[in-house]
Amino acid sequence: MTPTIRGATQQIIKALEQLPWTAWDQVVQEEPEFQVMRPLAEVYPPGAFLVLMVVAGLNDYQLKGKAEIMYWPLLRQHLELELVPSSLEGLGILLEPFYHEERMGIQKVHRMWRFLRSRIANQLWVISPAEAGRQIRVLWREIAAVMAQPPEAKTIAFSIKTLAIGLLLLGEENFEFAGIALPVDSRLLKLTPALNGEGVREFWGTVLAKLRQSEPRLTHLHLDSLLWQYSGASNAEAFLRQLGVANPAETVEAFNVLLKL
Repeated sequence: MTPTIRGATQQIIKALEQLPWTAWDQVVQEEPEFQVMRPLAEVYPPGAFLVLMVVAGLNDYQLKGKAEIMYWPLLRQHLELELVPSSLEGLGILLEPFYHEERMGIQKVHRMWRFLRSRIANQLWVISPAEAGRQIRVLWREIAAVMAQPPEAKTIAFSIKTLAIGLLLLGEENFEFAGIALPVDSRLLKLTPALNGEGVREFWGTVLAKLRQSEPRLTHLHLDSLLWQYSGASNAEAFLRQLGVANPAETVEAFNVLLKL
């Protein structure tokens, strides 16, 4: 790590240490996946809902527009028009028309069936949310193996984030998310334009490790949610003020330093 990056790391750590736990908790609940999919969590059986969240995460790429507008709300609307599926095959039949209409539709239909016909999907369909939470890091590795992708690949890491959000929506909070790769997308790359994908993961991994020394409950789920929403905010100071940050201008300045690396 160069002295410049080391200095930027210390500055962003100092800024993010201002955030109270309530802010970290709130930012996860503000994620579009959390907000949009909440009604389905109330009507789908737990296993079916968790499998759905993984499939949706695996296919959240090359979208027609912003995910919070052109993907998650449209997916929920599609599902709300149909009966709740009673099997993995039924879920696939229900989702296939939706993904056919998406960009790279053939590929996304193939990815959906590849996961739904796997042993891990069958396991997730029947285990309890508590058991899924205990196994979340194992599930991350096994989903990557099924999809023949590295565990750090964006869609794999994101599918575990959406699985974790699914667990929270089902009332399951007792899971260990530490150590799971940060899903690096365009919004995160925009915050640190001088770093590549692995560099981004290393930088924010260092930040998170330091933050966890004072707040052990923090995970990549919280940090990724904050960074994704901050990067997309039209008014960064107003966004941070809403989270209860005491000195939002100082935090914005710390983020701006990253742009100058």
